[in-house]
Formats: sequence, structure tokens, C-alpha cells
Amino acid sequence: MEFFLPIALILVGLGLIAVEVYLVPGFNVVGIFGFIVILFAIGYTFTESGLLGGIYVIVGTAIAGGGLFYWMWTSGAWDRFVLGTTITGERPGEDRETERRAKYLGKTGVAVTPLRPTGVARIDGERIEVATEGDFIAAGSNVRVVAMDRRRFFVRLANLEESAS
Repeated sequence: MEFFLPIALILVGLGLIAVEVYLVPGFNVVGIFGFIVILFAIGYTFTESGLLGGIYVIVGTAIAGGGLFYWMWTSGAWDRFVLGTTITGERPGEDRETERRAKYLGKTGVAVTPLRPTGVARIDGERIEVATEGDFIAAGSNVRVVAMDRRRFFVRLANLEESAS
């Protein structure tokens, strides 16, 4: 009965670590608290049961932790921690996406929402997110796509663009 509290605390700590792995993304307070509870249980056992009791609890904790690790390994949860692919700096399909987005360059459309400086415009029948170069453009105005980056298209008033040319 003297090992009931340490065993219960260790199981609670391992349970918190399992919750961290399966339910809470990242390494957060739940996992750290689980680790602290386990350390407290081991320290408590050393003070209450002496050296031999503390060693028993450390061995039991190592076996239980190994079992948790094995369970994580076989259930596939470990794959969340290990990168299975190589990062090359290129995104798959990036060239095709750039080509698909490039078809909007130079096209004209209508601002669906006010652009101050971002909003939505309808170009070639599609609603796309656009940004101005700092100007305010009212909804319903004609706009022309003048540039693009990875995330959005940059537009100017179509009338202003045509008169500047």
C-alpha cells in the first residue's frame, strides 16, 4: 500500500504525456506537467520508502515509459515526431501553380469588395484575393492585375492603368 500513491502519480504522469502526444499538438504544458508529476512521484518514493523503494519505482517507471514508447511506436503516433521526407526547398507542384496563377497577369476584372488595400475581385469569372499597392479602390471598380507573389495578386484601377500607358 505504500507504493499506491507513487504508482498512481506515475500513471497520471504517463497519461498526461500520452494526452500530449495524441491530443495536444506540440510540446506544451500538459507534457511538461506529466514529466514533473513523474519526477515528484520518484522523489516522494525516495523520501518515504528509502533507497530500495526509490529504485523499484525508477525501474517500474522505466518499464512503464518503455511500454508507452512501444505503444506510441506501433500505433503510428511516433510518425508525428519524425520527419519522413527530405526538405528540398521546392514545393511539389509549385511550377504548375505558378503557371496557373500567371494567367491572371494583365487581366481585368471587377472589385467585389472594397480594396483597402486587400479584398476580393472577380477576374475571368473567379473570385480571387487581391491587394492594391496602398490605394483604396471602391467595390464595383474595374481593376487590372499588375503583379503577383506567392500569396496574392496586386491590382490597380483599370482606368488609371490605361491612361498611364
